[in-house]
Amino acid sequence: MNRIFVTDGYWRKTLAVVRGLAEKDLKIGIGERTHFAPALFSRYAHRKYVYPSVAQKPAEFIAWLEETVKKDKYDVLITPEEETELLIAANKKKVEQFIKVAIPDYEKIVYARDKFQIFKQAKKLKISTPDTGFVSSFKSIKNNLNNLQYPLVLKPRVGTGSKGIKYLCNNDDFEQLEEGLFKKYGDFLIQEYIPGDECYGVSVIFNRKSKMRSAFVHKKIRQYPITGGVSTYAVSVKYPELVVLAEKMLQSIGWYGVANIEFKIDKRNNIPKLMEVNPRFWGSLHLAVKSGINFPYLLYQLALTGDIDTVFDYQEGIKLRWLVQGDLLNFASSLAKKHAINWKFFKFYEKDLHYAVLSLSDPMPILGKILSLIDYCTSEEMRQFHD
Repeated sequence: MNRIFVTDGYWRKTLAVVRGLAEKDLKIGIGERTHFAPALFSRYAHRKYVYPSVAQKPAEFIAWLEETVKKDKYDVLITPEEETELLIAANKKKVEQFIKVAIPDYEKIVYARDKFQIFKQAKKLKISTPDTGFVSSFKSIKNNLNNLQYPLVLKPRVGTGSKGIKYLCNNDDFEQLEEGLFKKYGDFLIQEYIPGDECYGVSVIFNRKSKMRSAFVHKKIRQYPITGGVSTYAVSVKYPELVVLAEKMLQSIGWYGVANIEFKIDKRNNIPKLMEVNPRFWGSLHLAVKSGINFPYLLYQLALTGDIDTVFDYQEGIKLRWLVQGDLLNFASSLAKKHAINWKFFKFYEKDLHYAVLSLSDPMPILGKILSLIDYCTSEEMRQFHD
């Protein structure tokens, strides 16, 4: 039986990877830089590891990984989190000498996470995006304030989730921005705000020849932050037009492995606008698995062979809720902004509803999630990458 090593045990998407692989009765080793990680508490963890910090001790991590993989005889490596994926990609030739991995080359990942480059590529492909400008300082924004039409969105050129994103409705909002914003996040994009509530994620996997082998679409029903962020409640849907756009984008840059592309429907004209590319597994991964597309297992097969059979059929109407802590934060934020109480929050049981962390068959990760808050409170590194 093949053995799989999965990094980044802190994240809910990693727990989804572990549970997806466990459905195929595979042996799974799980690691993280701390004992306080939800996936390490899973009953499906065959072995558990605490390894050197990927961010602070990258060379030590690579050395540790090689020693561990050889000693415990792992065949395939899966890296759900972007920073770990980048490190493995940067050392891909070395890593592939001792374990199989299905990720793009380093340059492809760097390109895909650069929103400015992605929007330029989308324009070439005639894929609609928000009107976007590039700014590298407060001065460059101020010089263009008279030419900007509010509302606007200021977002880091490279970033994940909602970190660093600011919404500007008038000049006063601009004056409230922190002086250290550019120092903290680097260059920014300034974009028109796309009105509407319809947000979708298109999740895909491509083979070594950059051919799409599977695709899945989910609609965000609730998000955190409520202005736009990761889904806290989502449902599986079919939206072929978005799949075509995602395939067009990723094929044009020679993609390999998994990715997720986010779209928002502009309510002014009903045109889908590409918002960003996530060159990795996504937070609502468990929804795809429960809907019938087991992306973790597909990625495992892809790492072994370089290609897989196509899988495009899945169930619509399957729902996923990230209650702890995503939906709780969504609810609290709505109350803080004096929105009407969303009574649907209290609907804890529905047909075809699954939970991202909570599971009767695998209950202990919720304890790991609670304990991980200790690490979050004491570790600057974990606060930096927290989802």
